[in-house]
Amino acid sequence: MAVATAADVQPRREDHGALIVLHLSGTYREMGRQHVELLRPLARQAYELQLADWKRLVSGIGPAARLADLFLPPLWAWLWRRFEPSRAYDFMVGMGDALRVSGPNAVRGFYGFLGSGTTTFVATGSATADGRAIIGKNSDWSDAGGLRRPIVTHYHPSNGDLSHIAAGWPLLPGSGTTGVNEAGFAIGANFFNADQIVGLPLPRWPYFRALQKATTVEEGIRILTDSPNRGLASFASMADAHGAIAMVEYTPGQCAVFRPDDEWFAQANHARTDEMAPHDRGRSPDSYERRAAMEAAVQRHLGEITPQIAANILRDRSTSPYLNAPGVVANTGVLNSAVVHPASRTLWHSTSQQPQAPFGEMLPFTAGDSAAAPLPADPRLGAPQMEHEAHLVAELRRAARLFSEARVEEAGRIWDGLADGGEPLLQPHRLSWARARVRWTLGRWDEAEALLATLDTDDTPFDVRAHALLALGWTADHAGRREEAIESYRRALASLDTHPEYNHQFTIAPARAWASAGLKSPRIGPPPETPDLLRVP
Repeated sequence: MAVATAADVQPRREDHGALIVLHLSGTYREMGRQHVELLRPLARQAYELQLADWKRLVSGIGPAARLADLFLPPLWAWLWRRFEPSRAYDFMVGMGDALRVSGPNAVRGFYGFLGSGTTTFVATGSATADGRAIIGKNSDWSDAGGLRRPIVTHYHPSNGDLSHIAAGWPLLPGSGTTGVNEAGFAIGANFFNADQIVGLPLPRWPYFRALQKATTVEEGIRILTDSPNRGLASFASMADAHGAIAMVEYTPGQCAVFRPDDEWFAQANHARTDEMAPHDRGRSPDSYERRAAMEAAVQRHLGEITPQIAANILRDRSTSPYLNAPGVVANTGVLNSAVVHPASRTLWHSTSQQPQAPFGEMLPFTAGDSAAAPLPADPRLGAPQMEHEAHLVAELRRAARLFSEARVEEAGRIWDGLADGGEPLLQPHRLSWARARVRWTLGRWDEAEALLATLDTDDTPFDVRAHALLALGWTADHAGRREEAIESYRRALASLDTHPEYNHQFTIAPARAWASAGLKSPRIGPPPETPDLLRVP
């Protein structure tokens, strides 16, 4: 197999629709610099966005996080990068060279990407048409209004590491969301919202290292499990050219290996091993429903899965008629949509962008010398229905942005217009929640309560109903109706208790805490900010 070396490759960029393709070569610091130079001005915009996100995250955690932020990024950028095996910090410092920012700030700009959803399947043996392994992955994360373009990067390191291909977005080094190397080893990451997400004080990046060094799944597992610190919490699904598959669930300090009973599995963003479940702080209705949706989509094609069938699975929307519903494989938040066939060292990636990422033509990229054909775009792409869907997502995004900018009445007019028009593609209960937030923010309490009361029904989504009951308790307290408020708080907790498996730290856990606080005192603030109830990418 003839594979291009670093000396053979000139750094360059190609554009295919919304997809950017980068070819990088040299040391990891040189490749970090090339990454930014080829993406300008997109890299600068992404850096400023992610640096701001990181600063908000640090500020929200408290003094200990601010102290850690003062000392750790300099340690990683100036000293630890010389010892960390994957050279991830070398890549980040190289990005900083081209951005003309300090190494520590380049590191902060990288860490600003934390938090996303992903829906994956891995199949092999009797589950696939050729008996070889296939990975299908939709990575869900906001593209920030088009700022985070999908990227496929060819890495040709000069230090003896394996050449590899990875899918991701600006300022994401290493193996990105999913990748394959010249030995036919493939790995993909699903974000794990664990009790420890970031490794301190000397984090390693074995996820990156696996793609640089592993030739088999067993080698990839050893690289991850033997690492004394794993950098970031993740679910790492793996497959190799020999057909082996597995997944490692890990935090920086703990890990467990998952091996499926059958020759395939699906994964979203919650732990499935007994060892890692106690560390999970991200169990949400969305994650459970996405995994179930992916499992159902795969089961319909067991024994016949090819790269084309895999692409069709990633385009599945059969579980809900609503664009803004959770639990959909091809949801509007997909940023990277990719299929990997390790035996041919090929990664296909869509050329379309959010909110239609899974539906575009999928171009093949190889880390070997095989030649694969593109996978055609979904026939629905470009049709009036899908164009209308894109318009609706743009309107939801515009309203959410206006609300965050305190232009509440303008946001309300958009949500009211969508609701009054009876748009069948939008989940009506989620629109009612947004409209109620507008009313209580503007002090229109009676209108807010009227909208919230309509959400106390069995057909209201679990998360929306629980938060509506919380808000009803708060509005009743605001009006001096304490007994009514207490009843609403109790019913909110009872509603949350119907699904004890859910504990998501940004939606479910705050709701439980808020309801408990409301039972103790009427003097609490408004319900927790939960913009994700609207399902806006």
